[in-house]
Amino acid sequence: MTLIQEEITLENLVSFLATIPGFKDLSAEEMIEFVAPIISITTYEPGQTMIKRGTEGSTVLFLFKGRARVNVQLDPDDNINFFINEGEILGEMALVTKEKRSADVFAVTAVICLTIDIETFQTLMASNWKVTKAVAGLIGERRIKRLASR
Repeated sequence: MTLIQEEITLENLVSFLATIPGFKDLSAEEMIEFVAPIISITTYEPGQTMIKRGTEGSTVLFLFKGRARVNVQLDPDDNINFFINEGEILGEMALVTKEKRSADVFAVTAVICLTIDIETFQTLMASNWKVTKAVAGLIGERRIKRLASR
């Protein structure tokens, strides 16, 4: 058994998801039945690119362990940098905009992400209004964070 498998047991997964807006309103049974089977695990080393600006947004990443730095280039002379920590979501904008990635994201520390592909996540949102509501709130918060850091 690898370190990642030891770290991400079903119990740890459910406990972690219970801290994520939208998922925290789901019962443990719903998380085990609907969410756990669609999650894959992705790891990154410090300094490694997690998301590249301009690429297709094909996944949503939940930062299970570690820290990442986000760099959004608004125009050639204007960048926004902020950090994403454990329990936060990356790539959620691709769920609604269908646009290419708008930011570069780099692992600051060793990172473990729980990853769901966009199509599967959209299916989950279509069948669960709590998740849809949470994603809408996260997107709103992210927009406010970007505007506030200008």
